[in-house]
Amino acid sequence: MRYRFLFLLFFCFLSLCVLFWLNQSVRKLIFGLTDGIKISYHNGVNFFSEHRERFFSQAKAIAKYQEKMKEYQELKLRFTEIQNQVDLMLRFYPQMDLFQKAVFEPALVISYAEMAEYDRVWLNTALEYKPDKIYGIVRDGYALGIAMMKNGRLMGMFNGDESCSYGVYIGKNKIPAFIHYDPSNHKKILADYIPQYMKINIGDEVYTSGLDHVFSANIPVGRVEEIFDKNGYITASITPYANKQSPEYLWIINRND
Repeated sequence: MRYRFLFLLFFCFLSLCVLFWLNQSVRKLIFGLTDGIKISYHNGVNFFSEHRERFFSQAKAIAKYQEKMKEYQELKLRFTEIQNQVDLMLRFYPQMDLFQKAVFEPALVISYAEMAEYDRVWLNTALEYKPDKIYGIVRDGYALGIAMMKNGRLMGMFNGDESCSYGVYIGKNKIPAFIHYDPSNHKKILADYIPQYMKINIGDEVYTSGLDHVFSANIPVGRVEEIFDKNGYITASITPYANKQSPEYLWIINRND
């Protein structure tokens, strides 16, 4: 039985071989089938080979772009740091244009002069200052206080300190006055001894007069918040504009006139 089956298979194979060599149409049919299979095989191989190369090329490109992205992020962080430094300097140095008639010099705040006294600081600058002269201090374009030599060092005294006083004008009519500290409120300053016949109003702007040879003229000081009579004179309570918190760099106004 087994030999009969093998003989039958051999006979079928032999018959196909005879038909293949003797019959042209059968040969054409078989070649058409095998050629189609070969073409499909080669197309498939080329397709997968091409996509394999493209995949690995994309993987290499992605790895390269990821590395570039890391470099970009590092550069961005460095740029941000430099930009912050530039912004700090740009906020500081353009104030030079505010003072055309005085020499102004930058000063670094070293420390507070005493513990828990936030209106007095030690200032560091390379320039020499006269021991008997008073200098103006400006921060962000606003009058912050005065500076003078104490024990061979330059001390800054901000608005609200009992030793801080300088000449100002009040309002559009330029009412002259001297400001000093308010003993009842260190966040305010007072302008007093203003004659009763002079008219000032709540909301009037207060700015330096420049007549005391401490500041240049027209540097903003603050705004009038309250007006009251005191000893036959007018006294104005003023809210200063200058920020005393976290001082770093300040301007020293050095009037040579």
